[in-house]
Amino acid sequence: MTRNHIGVDLSKDRLDIHDPRTGRDSQCANSPSAIGRFLAGLAPDDMIVFEATSGCDRTLLDALRAAGRAHIRLNPLHSWHFAQSLNLPKTDRVDARMLARLGQERQPEPAPAIDPAREALAELVHRRDQLRRMETQEKNRLARTADSLVARDIRASLKALGGRIARFDAAITRHLAENDELGAQARLLASIPGIGPVTAAGLLAHLPELGRLDRRAVASLGGVAPRARDSGAFRGRRQVGPGRRHVRRLLYMAALSLWRKPDAHGGFTRRLKEAGKAPKAVLMALARKLLTIANAVLRDATPYRLTPPA
Repeated sequence: MTRNHIGVDLSKDRLDIHDPRTGRDSQCANSPSAIGRFLAGLAPDDMIVFEATSGCDRTLLDALRAAGRAHIRLNPLHSWHFAQSLNLPKTDRVDARMLARLGQERQPEPAPAIDPAREALAELVHRRDQLRRMETQEKNRLARTADSLVARDIRASLKALGGRIARFDAAITRHLAENDELGAQARLLASIPGIGPVTAAGLLAHLPELGRLDRRAVASLGGVAPRARDSGAFRGRRQVGPGRRHVRRLLYMAALSLWRKPDAHGGFTRRLKEAGKAPKAVLMALARKLLTIANAVLRDATPYRLTPPA
């Protein structure tokens, strides 16, 4: 069956919609009732194409799940590059048409089914990440201030933030304990040296495809896959490409912990250092190795065990 890809550009208040089959542009309110009526009027072969936006797509996602409709949820960076290649202006109506065209030409895979338990975990992890960034900002301000009143206020803020972060740590632990599948996956990930409870929860929240893709695809999604930059006789330095920044940040911090343990993972870190690799190159190689191992551990549902050298 040939799919009719309907482009939907999201904002806080409304949806801009383009249906290529009819050539019609329309709008509807970003509310459960309005979106429900919109979805009810679609044909069986209509596929909704939209960008993953921070919060604006929540109502649409809930309605799609309730209706049992497959959909395509795009990385905004991918759609931005597609729009740039077409030299398009930036308006909501044009964006909806562009998304419909991207779906028709590129035929991206529909998004995986939404897991409510994993979605709830992602909410908790995302909020904890926000609080940690706020804590880092306050620590930086404390290091720069010379005023005693400002310093006392910042210390009070840091104490409050510490308590809020601890509450979310407890909520994440409780959520994993109450969900057998997620809890089992978190324990499998925590069996890998360098991956602690925070990293395990973050990977489960931000990378639900983990364990379902091959190692190259998962490294690309995680933003730790090196990309070639060659042209003619020029050979550029390999750099990691775009991916999910939350995942890359988690893996980078986990790699930092392994930097101080050169014999972990069969001396992988030590061998890279002895080969003269730059520190950042070592860290990114460690990050990719951790993600590759995590993918295999979840794929095989088996705890990590280092294979001794032959």
